[in-house]
This record gives sequence, structure tokens and C-alpha cells, in this order.
Amino acid sequence: MTISIRRAGAVLLGLVFLLALFLVLAGLAANATIARPGFVSDQLEEADAYQFVLDDLVPALLEDAWQLDADEFGLEFEENPLAASGLTPEQVAAAIRRAIPPEDLEALVSPAIEGAMDYVIGREEEVAIRLDAGANLDALVLELTTLSRETGAYERLLERELTPVFGRWVDEGLPPGGEDSAWVAILRGASGEEGGSLARVFTHVATPEWMAAQVEGAANAGVDYAVARSDTLAIRIGFDENEVEQAAAEIAAVITEADAFDVAYTNVVEPATRESIPEVSTLPYGVVLTRHEVVEAVRDAVAGDWLDAQAAVLAADVAAYATGQTDAFVTTFDLAAAKPEAWHALTALATTSLRQALRDLPECATAAENGAARAALDRELPSCIPWDVPPADIVAIAVPAIATAIDETVLNRIPDLVTYSEQDLRDNLERDGGSDALLALDEIRELFREGWTYTDGDLRADLDDDAFDLIEDARLALSTGYVLQASDESPEGLEEGLDEVRDAIALGAGDLWIPALIAAALLLLIGFLGGRSWRGRFAWAAGVLLLSAAVLAVLFWTVAQSVSDGALDDIREEIALDSDSQFPSTSEALADKLVDVAASAVDDVAGNIARNTLILAVVGAVGVIVAVFWGRIGAALGRDQL
Repeated sequence: MTISIRRAGAVLLGLVFLLALFLVLAGLAANATIARPGFVSDQLEEADAYQFVLDDLVPALLEDAWQLDADEFGLEFEENPLAASGLTPEQVAAAIRRAIPPEDLEALVSPAIEGAMDYVIGREEEVAIRLDAGANLDALVLELTTLSRETGAYERLLERELTPVFGRWVDEGLPPGGEDSAWVAILRGASGEEGGSLARVFTHVATPEWMAAQVEGAANAGVDYAVARSDTLAIRIGFDENEVEQAAAEIAAVITEADAFDVAYTNVVEPATRESIPEVSTLPYGVVLTRHEVVEAVRDAVAGDWLDAQAAVLAADVAAYATGQTDAFVTTFDLAAAKPEAWHALTALATTSLRQALRDLPECATAAENGAARAALDRELPSCIPWDVPPADIVAIAVPAIATAIDETVLNRIPDLVTYSEQDLRDNLERDGGSDALLALDEIRELFREGWTYTDGDLRADLDDDAFDLIEDARLALSTGYVLQASDESPEGLEEGLDEVRDAIALGAGDLWIPALIAAALLLLIGFLGGRSWRGRFAWAAGVLLLSAAVLAVLFWTVAQSVSDGALDDIREEIALDSDSQFPSTSEALADKLVDVAASAVDDVAGNIARNTLILAVVGAVGVIVAVFWGRIGAALGRDQL
């Protein structure tokens, strides 16, 4: 083999050596940085990350949240509820810092990060990541709820947001503008405001104290579920028994504010009377009572204290049903007590009608007519007035029969007891307000009976499988510990992502003796191929080492500078220019810090490689110098040939 061919092979092997040396240097850098215990914690500490989270990131997040549109919160809020509460981002950020100070945040997060890194870099095959944050979360709930109480946030939210939402909800099912006697109008009450008088019912029971209790209860239930103190999530926003009683009393008061005739007579008594009485009732002696006359007589008879009392009973029954205290009701109206007065009124009306009819009759003209008229007086109105019987006597004869007929054929048709049930109420509501009115009634009943509940079943239904699994992983981390296990054949969620990173790091970190031996063997082979003597072999090996170290130093320096000055700055600018983000300040602050941390990590990696390439370059340079002065060194050592 000629020397030129051998040296060409040495050059080619030099390229392979360059790649092997690159792998060794990259692995050394990874082991000294990313794979080094405490590296990530050191980077976070150097970046003052925990102070940054509480002093910069959280305030930025809150500022962005305060700027969100109202429709981002899912309910029909008129404005952002956070802003409507009157709380400021600074107040909330201060409360968060009191509940989770930087040293507590570091104590919570740092061990978890170290455990995750031990798993990711392959130092441990199984680790349990645990964030013992239960006490801090409890403190956070206490801080925020205390702040809300002290600053009047609950009052403002009720006044500016929740009460209008309730009012609009009522208006959708029970719109204003109906007949006064319609149940839609009666339940709405006389108030012309949004939601009518029912809004008053809501504000009477939904007090700031009530809201505080609901928010605190929901928050505590959420924390208990998050840290696995409870295996199930059960959040309930509702009213207790006393509050439901108060709501029922308020609804009854709204109903009784309406005219008693509208409540009890128009909706109960009059329909029962009209259904019982024919259009025309014919009485003895040709007297006729119309349905209208009978209805009016009954109306006058029931007016007064009796009707007011019946209306109050009906109002109480309807209110108990509307608040879900009862599933059904039957209100009984005793009309028997009102019938005597109606009988007197109808008898007087019939008597007046009889007298008018008698005035319209002519006197009998012949004896035959006179006799026939006298004979008919016992059973009917004669065709003429007898000569010897004055009209007053005819009235005296006819009225008892007419009065008896009124009692037996008119008033007896009207039931003594009239009932009004929840089905009648529902039928009337549907007639007056359609299906929306029925829906509104049922929703009001559900609000006071069951309230609004949200369980872990609802949470699972609202989220896709991946999101719910992530929440379950977080619950494990906040309780017994989330276990990362390399032997898991089917990793999911967070573990799947960490396993991908683990595999990637395993390619560049870990034991480097194999690539180092390969690189050393390549360097020896290059020396033997390139040189004829020991001096030449040494020169080739040292020269390739020096050249490779120089090339890699330039390459890594260029890449590091490009990443630090180019790519990372581009990322920073791209995030700053993203106008579509709902959290621009948060994104910018987080991006700035992440870019700073990434730049620091890149500098550490590049610095490690630079140091190692410098060492190798020095070794190579020394080797080249030794080769140049090979003869002198040999002579100095007493050897003429080396």
C-alpha cells in the first residue's frame, strides 16, 4: 500500500474521528450540565425563577385576566366579573404571595423537578413526584376569601353581575307586559325592573354572606379533591332550608301584592263558576238569569276578607311549590259560605226583572182573560194583569218560587268546594307564557331545591380523556405522589412525554467510554496510516486532534452565538408581536424568562464544550510541538532515534 493511499485513508478516518469526537464532547457537556444533579435547580436559582413567578408572572397573568372580555367567562356577565368585583390584580397577587411565599414555592417545586430530572436523565428507573401543597392551597383559599370579604367584592359582584344575570333569566321565561291576572304577571310582581319582583326574592336570600359561604365551600371542595382528601368532587351552590323558607315567604309576598281578585277570583273562582253555569238560566214566571249576572253576583259575594284570606292561602301554596318545598299542592276554596249572599243578590235581581216584566204587561180586557190570568199566577207569569190582583201580590206569589229555583237550579250547580292544584298552575302558566314560562318555573324550583352541583362525573364529561388524565396525574402529584416508572410498557399523559425526553437525552448522555474508545482507536489508526515513523505517526495523530478540536470549537461557538443572539431573540420577538394571545403580558413575561434561562443553559453547554475543546487543542498543539522537536527531544533523552 503506497503512502498516499494510506494518508488518504487517514484523512477519511479523520472525518469519522471528528464525528466521534463531537459525540464525546456533546456527551461530556450533557453529563456536566443537563444530566448533572442539581443543574436545573441551579439554573432556576440563578434566574431567580421562584421570585419571578410571584413578583412578575402572577401579576402579569392577573393583569391579563382582568382585561378579558365578559363572554370569556361562560355566563351572561355584563362585564368582566374580576374587574366588577372591585379587587385589583395587585391585591390578589399580594394574597397569593402571602399564601405561597417564594421559599415555600421553591420547597414545593424543587424536589419535584429534581425527581423528574433523575428519571429523565436515566439516573433513576422509578421516582415519585410529590407536591405537598395542601397547606398552601388552604392558605390561598383563606387569603382570597378574606380579601373578598374585607373589600366588599361579594357585594359588588351580586349587585353588578349576578342579580342582573338572574333578572335576565327571569325575563326570558316570564316576560313583562302580560295581563295582570295572568300568573306570569303575578309571579313577576309589580316591579318594572329587570326580573320584576322576583329579583327582589333573589337578592333577599342571595346575600353577600351567602355568596361568601358558597364560594368558600366550592373552593374548599376543589382543594380537597385536588389534594385527594376526597375521592370525589362535589361542589354545590344552593340554599339551605332557612334560606328556602325566606324565598318562599318573599314569593308569597310578591303574589299577595297583586289584587286578590287577580290572584284568587280570576284564576280560581270565576273559571269554576263559568264552567258550572249555562249561558242562560230560566226561572219560574219567565225570569231569566244570564251567566254574566250569576258570575257578577258570586264575585260580589266573595269580595272582601274571605277572598283576601283565600288569596293568601293560595299564595303560600304556590310559593312553597315554586321553591321546591312541595311536589304538589291543592288549595281548597269553600264557596258554600258565599252562596247565601249570592242567593240574596240573585233573588233581588230576579225580583227586579219580574217587576219590570209586570210593568210591561197590559191589564186583562175580558173576564175570560182575567180568569185565565188568575189561574196562571201559581205557576207562571200571566199574559195580562188580573183586575183584582195588584202587581205587588203577584210578586209576593212568584218570588218564593223564583228564589227556590235560584238555589236549586243555579247556585247548586256551582260546587261548594273549588280546588286549585299545581297542575292548574302549570296549565295557566303554559297558556299565558308558553313552554318558556314552564321552563322558568321548573328552573326556579330546581335552583331552590337542588341548587347547582358539579361533580367529578361532570368534570370527566366536560374534558377529553387526555385532559382528565392530566388532572388525575396532578392529583396524584399533590397527594401520594405521581410515580414515573421506566418499566411501564404503555406510558400515558405526562409519563409518555417525559419518556420521549428520557430517550432523547439517553442518546447524548450517560456512559461515554464506548465512543471515547472508538475515538481513541481512530486517532491511533490515523497515526499509523499517516506516518511512516513514530515521529510521523505522532504528528498525524496530534495534528488531527488539534484540527478537530479547532473545527469543533469554531462550530460550537458559531452555533451557540446563533442560538443566543439569533434564534432565542427571534422567539422573544415573535411572542411579543403575537396580537392574538389572550394573555399577552403573561406570554411576554414567561417567554422572556424562559429565553433567559435557555440562553444561560446554552452558555453553560457551550462553555463546557469550549473548555474541553481547548484542552484537546492544547494536547494536540503539544503533540505537534513534540513532533517538530522530536529529534532534539530524543537526543536530550539519550536516544538518537525515537
